Amino acid sequence: MDFRHIDAFRALMLTRTTTRAAQVIGTSQSGISRLITDLERSINLTLFDRSRGRLEPTVEALALFEEVERRYAGLNNIREFALSLRNPSTAVIRVGSVVSFGLGYFARVVANFHRRHPAVQIALTTGASDLIRDQVVSRQLALGLVTNTVDVTGTDSTAFSQLDAICALPPGHPLGKRKVIKMADLQDQPIVSYDLPDLVRWGMDQVFATGQLQSQVVATAPYSVNIATMVKEGLGIGLLHPVSAYDFLDSNLILRRFEHSMPFYTLKITPHGAAPAPHLDELSKVMEETLEEVLAAVNARLTQTR
Repeated sequence: MDFRHIDAFRALMLTRTTTRAAQVIGTSQSGISRLITDLERSINLTLFDRSRGRLEPTVEALALFEEVERRYAGLNNIREFALSLRNPSTAVIRVGSVVSFGLGYFARVVANFHRRHPAVQIALTTGASDLIRDQVVSRQLALGLVTNTVDVTGTDSTAFSQLDAICALPPGHPLGKRKVIKMADLQDQPIVSYDLPDLVRWGMDQVFATGQLQSQVVATAPYSVNIATMVKEGLGIGLLHPVSAYDFLDSNLILRRFEHSMPFYTLKITPHGAAPAPHLDELSKVMEETLEEVLAAVNARLTQTR
């Protein structure tokens, strides 16, 4: 097995026909068929089902394709890095973020950064902390924001933020007249909660148990953006990551401080021992400045009474 076999396999998986795959890698249709057959023989696996006159990928082919795509992502990063060394002003910075920071906050980060470096492109990946961590470790991403609940072995990590949860109320809710929501205020109110594993990780399970709120939970979700959306629809009261609350400042969602301190911890991670990528320090500075802007906007909303 060599790179010619992998190129042919990837082209065939992407196009699903030998004719188009041949065009992609610049060979003949018979050349593609021969390369795929050689690949299957070398690894002793059947990658395509040919029984129906079409090349249908097997389970093994789908698994192999995922690994091939990860490797190609790494090659693309190397290519982009090499180009950035020749011309740093046109670099591509690949970053990842958990969902709470990956929407409105990072949109503002990219906008702020673009004003300073209009030729530099930011490529953003949003997902769970495990996914972001894995892509940082494999150096597919130059920087990631993750929760402190994930194992960051294989990265260089620093604290990025520690932010207390805030309370979200449906539009027009009577508790919106209060500046601070207390635990006693939540009694007999419908609650939109995080999934139980998340409650445990963030220490909210003890608050819910102490306040005996579990019996009032009407729905659960993994992310603050999900909870905020359901609260906005009048389903119940929820606790949000304040950066996620920024995404709803244009809505009629009511946001209030919560008397109990329930902090969300976020880490900034980079590949362990990696050479500094062009503009990465500048991006980190913009991220910190933007976080202050976002929190200022959220805090201004918290003081408004309706």
